[in-house]
Amino acid sequence: MRPYKFWTLIRRVFWKISNLAITVGEKTRLDLTAKLRIQDGGSITIGQNCRIHRGVIIDTHGGDIVIQDNVSLNPYCVICGNGGVRIGRDCRIAAHTLIVASNHGFEGRETPIRHQPMTAEGIVIEEDVWLGGGCRIVDGCTIGLGSVVGAGSIITRDTEPFGVYVGSPARKLRERGQSNS
Repeated sequence: MRPYKFWTLIRRVFWKISNLAITVGEKTRLDLTAKLRIQDGGSITIGQNCRIHRGVIIDTHGGDIVIQDNVSLNPYCVICGNGGVRIGRDCRIAAHTLIVASNHGFEGRETPIRHQPMTAEGIVIEEDVWLGGGCRIVDGCTIGLGSVVGAGSIITRDTEPFGVYVGSPARKLRERGQSNS
C-alpha cells in the first residue's frame, strides 16, 4: 500500500471515530501536511478523486466548505470558510491561492479593528474553473462556470462564465476559447 493511501485511510477512520464534521470521498489523496480544521462549528466535505497537496489549510471558522469531485488544491492553498465556500467539480486551484469567505469591518474610527463587525457572505467557485498561482478570492464573490483567473489576480466581484480574468483587482481580459488577437 502506498503511503498516501495508508494515511488517507487512517484519517478517514479517525474522522469517523471522532465524529468530526469531515467527509472525504473515495480516491481522494490528502498529503500528510494538509490540515483540515473544524473551528466554531461548520463542516468540510471533499468529493471523490480530489488531490489536496502539501501545506494546504482548510479551516471552517464556523462555515461549511464543500469541495466537489475532481478538484485539485495545490501546495499551500488556504481556504477560510466563515461564510461558506463551495468549489465545483473539475476545478484546478494553483499553489499559494487564498480563499477567504469573510471580511472585517472598518467603519468606526473610535472602535478598534479587532472589535469591528465581521461580514461573511460566502464564496462560490463554479465548475471547471482554473485559479492561477497566488490568486486571492474575497468574500461575497462567485467565480463563473469555466472561468480562468491569471496568477496573482485578486477577485473582488463576481466573474462571468468562461471569462479570463487578470490583475489586481481582476478585470476581464477575454472569453475562454477566444484568441489573443
